Amino acid sequence: MAGSNREQALETLVELCRHLVRLGLKPGLSDARPAVSLRDDLTQQKIWVEIDASRGSFVWRRDDYEDHTVNDPAGAAARLAEYLKRRNTGPGGRS
Repeated sequence: MAGSNREQALETLVELCRHLVRLGLKPGLSDARPAVSLRDDLTQQKIWVEIDASRGSFVWRRDDYEDHTVNDPAGAAARLAEYLKRRNTGPGGRS
């Protein structure tokens, strides 16, 4: 990712972090990757949220390619919060 594209990706990820914090989640930002890490407690595996520039989307599940447009960070944050909730209440998760 070139300089200005990388800076734009970081700004977009920071905006996503702001929305995640408003929902009570505790994201981490990796500027080296760039990506956002997210989990609701230390016993859970991290979710890595990256930007797929070719699709203009936040991407957090590579196995079924769950994504959300980068133009709606609030909507992406809500979907991520719901994903964490489903993951933790599903088979093998917490109730």
